[in-house]
Amino acid sequence: MSEADENNVNEPIPDGMVRKKRRVRKRRSSTSERSSGKEEANRLFAKAKELLIGMHDEDEAFGPVDVAEQLRRLKRKKEDDRPLDDVWGTKKRSTSWLWIVLAGIIASVIAVVVGLSIWTNQDVNKVDRPSSFFGGDENLEPLANDALTWFFDDSITILDEAKKIIGMLNQRDELDSIDKRLRESAFRGDATVNFDDWGSPLLTNARSQFSWSANLVNSSNLTGSKERGYVSLTGKRENGNPFEVFFVQGNENQLVLDWDASIGWSEMSVGQMAKKLPQDEVFLRCRIGKKPGYDQSFGQDNYSGYVLTGEVPDEFVFAYVNLDRPGGKSIDRNFRLLLNYGSFVSNDPPLQEQKVSLRLKFDSEIGAEGQFEIVEYLNDGWVTP
Repeated sequence: MSEADENNVNEPIPDGMVRKKRRVRKRRSSTSERSSGKEEANRLFAKAKELLIGMHDEDEAFGPVDVAEQLRRLKRKKEDDRPLDDVWGTKKRSTSWLWIVLAGIIASVIAVVVGLSIWTNQDVNKVDRPSSFFGGDENLEPLANDALTWFFDDSITILDEAKKIIGMLNQRDELDSIDKRLRESAFRGDATVNFDDWGSPLLTNARSQFSWSANLVNSSNLTGSKERGYVSLTGKRENGNPFEVFFVQGNENQLVLDWDASIGWSEMSVGQMAKKLPQDEVFLRCRIGKKPGYDQSFGQDNYSGYVLTGEVPDEFVFAYVNLDRPGGKSIDRNFRLLLNYGSFVSNDPPLQEQKVSLRLKFDSEIGAEGQFEIVEYLNDGWVTP
């Protein structure tokens, strides 16, 4: 636009007239120029393709590498740069992990083989010896498995004989015939057979939940560290109450019923002990339990407390073991093992009302009004060795 035209732009336009502008368009490229540009781009792309085709992998066996393969290789390289934990679950694995897994499998196979060899070499007739729950202060001498061999050698016949003896007592047979099938007792003069003590007849069929178990009982070291095997039979009576009776091997290898243990005979019952407060030692079969807070101190001595119950649930007394007198800690340890009380091996709660045989007396010098003192632990359970 000339200078004169620029000046005319600023002049006012007369009425009725329209100012026109002339637009100058850019000249379009010709067809020959466009085609020459495309040819130049095609030539550059062809040269790039020839360069890619000419590239080869480090391993010549794979041949030429195209563009898609180059992209895949770049992607794998990025994965290789990541930590092993980020690519775990893909095809990449650590060689060290494979060796660890393989070593674990081999060790497991060796452990199984060794365990099977040990198990097959064990004597199938061997009876496991009880643990210290039976109260021995020292290791007992082995008895060559004689304690229960008499039962396992012919258990079917033994159980049949036990049922016959139970049937004799259920039918109230002659005392002379029954007395021959009872275990001898030092208290037989006091513990005479009374059918009232036997109670409701015992059922030995499957519907009464009749079952048996073979056990060993050990006396404490103070009483001679004796050992005896016995068979316990449990089930229900005709009146629905549960029962437990005990059989041992008597003289001449004859099966006999332990009458004293089966009826829980004691020189005094727990209820009689609570009333008479005997100053002399009394042989007592009872159930024992312990809870936190039973331990007491009387004077300068420390006592471990227990609750003793009899056949009647509401008959009980609190009794104590003097931990400061000789043998007191040993007695307390036997009771704790029996009840699983304060065990660091198991998290199971302490047991309650476990059968035990002991000697008890009332000591008026313990505390202000006197307390029962456990002076001797005989054995766990009611069967004496």
